[in-house]
Amino acid sequence: MKKIKVLLVDDHDIVIMGIKSLLSRYRDIEIVSVATDGEEALSMTEKYKPNIVLLDINLPKVSGIEVTKHIVKNFPAIKVILHTSYDDGDHIVRGFEAGASGYLPKAFKTEQMIEAIRKVYNGDIYINGSVAEKFIGNAFKPDKSKGVIKNAEQLLTRKEIEILKLIADGLFNQEIADKLFISTRTVETHKYNIMKKLNIRNTIKLMEYAKNNIPSS
Repeated sequence: MKKIKVLLVDDHDIVIMGIKSLLSRYRDIEIVSVATDGEEALSMTEKYKPNIVLLDINLPKVSGIEVTKHIVKNFPAIKVILHTSYDDGDHIVRGFEAGASGYLPKAFKTEQMIEAIRKVYNGDIYINGSVAEKFIGNAFKPDKSKGVIKNAEQLLTRKEIEILKLIADGLFNQEIADKLFISTRTVETHKYNIMKKLNIRNTIKLMEYAKNNIPSS
């Protein structure tokens, strides 16, 4: 069985012990190392090349937001899940704008953390419950311009427009793949090409663009 390799970053021993105990119950997840500050997190990321970095925002030396930006820029294959006590809309938006693929409050349920790790590993974004509500309230504008899609149609293929509409509907990679009878890897390739053509930096920005500019399918 191929395991999901996780780097755990937190400066509280009790939190580290609790998460290590929790994740040890799952055969498909392995904690490869632990870091307790931002500098160590960057060093361990480069050394171990984990699939996922489970990262607190409030860290000594280098903040979790800055660590996220560095990882996303220098190790694009490595995904970041922010695991933090900050659950206000501003921190949530800043975290996703930095390139995080998931946001998990420390008041989590066991199944939420496992779902987050597995979803992000498979290329999806994890945002759930109150976090989703606060993110939408702070990041998305209600207005949908019909003029922008015309510009998008000039840049994108028919299949890319189709995928963009499904993103606007709130579908994740696996749901898009099932609906279009294609693989999740193909969906990820299309999303990468869309972001490149529209000069969009990350998946969250792509979701925001789709919700603000693309009429629902």
